[in-house]
Amino acid sequence: MSTSFRAFLHRLFHEDSGQDLVEYALLTAVVGLAGAVAAPYVSNAVAFVYGEWVDDNNNLWESPDPAGS
Repeated sequence: MSTSFRAFLHRLFHEDSGQDLVEYALLTAVVGLAGAVAAPYVSNAVAFVYGEWVDDNNNLWESPDPAGS
């Protein structure tokens, strides 16, 4: 190995400048992927619960008898 390549590897593995930026980027990527994976499931669950709620509320109302009957 050449001296410059060995020095590059030493800096790569032993210096930590910019490490926090890389960690935040990886954390953001993980959170974004988790959100993208979970979005369809959450969307379907919300639609199901809202549909049940609408059906239950619509069934609470009874139409009055027509006048004069």
